Amino acid sequence: MHTGKLNLADFILNKKTSALLKKLSRFFARITVCSVVLGLYLSLILIPQQILADEEQALPKYWKKISLKKLKLRVIDGDTFDADFNRNGRFSNPQERVRLLYVDTPELKKSHKGKDPKLGLPAKGFLRTVLSKTNAVLWVDPKNKTGNYGRLLAVLEVKGLNINLALIKRGHSYFNTRYAWPDGFKTYALAEAYAFEKHLGIWSYRKSRKRYLLRLREEGKTVYSTRNPYFVAKIQNAEVIDLSKYNGRFVRVQGKIKKIQQLRKGAQLMFLKHKRMKKGLPVISFENQRNWLGLQKIRKGDLLQIEGFATLYKKKQWQIKLHRAVLLN
Repeated sequence: MHTGKLNLADFILNKKTSALLKKLSRFFARITVCSVVLGLYLSLILIPQQILADEEQALPKYWKKISLKKLKLRVIDGDTFDADFNRNGRFSNPQERVRLLYVDTPELKKSHKGKDPKLGLPAKGFLRTVLSKTNAVLWVDPKNKTGNYGRLLAVLEVKGLNINLALIKRGHSYFNTRYAWPDGFKTYALAEAYAFEKHLGIWSYRKSRKRYLLRLREEGKTVYSTRNPYFVAKIQNAEVIDLSKYNGRFVRVQGKIKKIQQLRKGAQLMFLKHKRMKKGLPVISFENQRNWLGLQKIRKGDLLQIEGFATLYKKKQWQIKLHRAVLLN
């Protein structure tokens, strides 16, 4: 049995040990915070050489190549920068403004898309860092050089890496197809799904995920991920699908064209064979989509994979609003 004196000594020792443990805990907590901050800082200023290094880069093969070596550059945001192509020391807008294809990073200034510096500044920092490398080059499609604002549309390559793709995989941007469709569609879609599932960047917290999924939905597309509530993973048979079961969700169906109907202003309805729908399963598309997807010459009997949102048109007719189509013949 311990004496009172021994118990008091034990108490003092325990108190000193507890105080020491608290100091150590605070010390390691500070180290942890510093490590996190340092990690975030390094992620903004360094280019991990292995990012996407083991994967398909989806770099254009036959586009015009423009070197940015020794050019004066000015970063606007995560997807836009100026380049002094005429080397006069000034930037002409839009003649010397570059807009990266397939991406749309968060806005830093007030716009119709909102203002989101919290997520936009890391994207800008990443782009500024990659542009500081001496071997940065642009790939420009001779058939689609400029967008609707006169800016040069391009894919940025640094040390063999597709930076447009890296912006998507890091979660700095969603996969944007407003200006053009990449040949490596699957590569970009998988990069977006990766960022979404890893909760990176714009997909990092619930409110942001919801906001960007809604924006994508307004543009007729979504993230190709089984963790996305809008995305139906299983590819459906067009002949038997009941679109009412997928209202407001993104579906993929395979079927043969039964009929094509031209509408006003370049719109078109293609009807896929369906066992219960006399005319067929309607798919609405627009001229620019068909041009980008190479569907100008599709005809009756062609086998397609159709991807898009299931919608109820004028509360009467179920149809698919086309996002993407692949000819399977």
